Amino acid sequence: MDHRICRLLTLSLTIILLITLNGCYGRFYGRPFVDQDLEDRANSLDDLDDQLSDVQGRTSSSSANDLLYLTSKHAKENREWSLQTEKHHYDQLLSQVSGVAATKDFLYIFHRGNVTWNQNSFNDDNVYQHQDRPVNVDTIVAVDLENADVMFSWGKDRFYLPHGISVDPQGNLWLTDVALHQAFRYKNNNFEQADLVLGERFVPGSDHGHFCKPTDVAVASTGTVYISDGYCNSRIVVFTPNGHYLTEFANNDNLRTPHSLALLENEDLICVADRENDRIMCYSAGLTSSISSDVIRRPPGLLLFELEQSELRKVYAIAHLGDVILALNGGPQSTVGISIDLGTEQIVDVWSPQNGSFYDAHDLSLTPNGQSFFVCQLSSAANNNRSKIVKFDLEDYPVFISE
Repeated sequence: MDHRICRLLTLSLTIILLITLNGCYGRFYGRPFVDQDLEDRANSLDDLDDQLSDVQGRTSSSSANDLLYLTSKHAKENREWSLQTEKHHYDQLLSQVSGVAATKDFLYIFHRGNVTWNQNSFNDDNVYQHQDRPVNVDTIVAVDLENADVMFSWGKDRFYLPHGISVDPQGNLWLTDVALHQAFRYKNNNFEQADLVLGERFVPGSDHGHFCKPTDVAVASTGTVYISDGYCNSRIVVFTPNGHYLTEFANNDNLRTPHSLALLENEDLICVADRENDRIMCYSAGLTSSISSDVIRRPPGLLLFELEQSELRKVYAIAHLGDVILALNGGPQSTVGISIDLGTEQIVDVWSPQNGSFYDAHDLSLTPNGQSFFVCQLSSAANNNRSKIVKFDLEDYPVFISE
């Protein structure tokens, strides 16, 4: 089907849908459309009809009615990068890789050194049993995004059981340690000491000042902090930029290991990888957004929708590219990743390394320009010659889906 035809038909269908939904609530954004938004779009209807009349004779009406055209992103492994990781002996440099975080300059890798999480790591009260044994190597390794060269490293004797790593809009680095039951913020390019520490060292809990094995951190441009907590709590905790407790949510949604967060700030959504339930839960983030002349604010934690796909297994990590969610199936098994369009809730891409699958995949991170992403595999170097870090490049491609 001619791409120009498809785009015009899609735009026409979108405008008609917006007009139909005037005054109604959106599919998953939970707010009414604004009259002015609809008027602006409706004013272009006449011009659009003229364009469509020129080209609609070249396609059948049945095709237009049955299919919806989208431009999506197809992920393909960057084999050159994988070869570079072999050249730099990543299998020897890195042990269990629990997290990755991409900035415009580096890929930060968070790994566990000589420490392994096993049945003897915690007692029945979730207290870490090896408090005299910090990881005795640098746990954070910064590498070049293009050639995988190691640029610098740090973190020796600071962490005990590394888990999550992320970068906020200001360039600060956030880390979680499940043994310490804490989350840390390190100011951009100042890694000597954390400037903000949340939680009490080695003390698990479920009140406003404690976590129990926290997993991930997401931060809005306003500085609002969201922490998924975690392996023994089932909640998302929200803090001010200075670390003051604001609220928490999802306590009653039967989460089983909220393992990863994706903040879609423009849509006021915070999505959670509910790992052991094989699903993704999306809530209101509670951020202020401008819509025409109105300002609408929703409280954080309203459950807006959930994604349950047969292709979703144990969802270890999620990220977003526009309104498409990248979901990484993980754990000690062979898995693939999938891309889900939020507007249709349909799968628009399936991705894996060229050898066919991940093994023990644990985290993923998109580059700021949205052109690539990285996946880490917790302990996969010895499994079928899989690389511990896999880079994927994203390219545009057409998708035709059923309406």
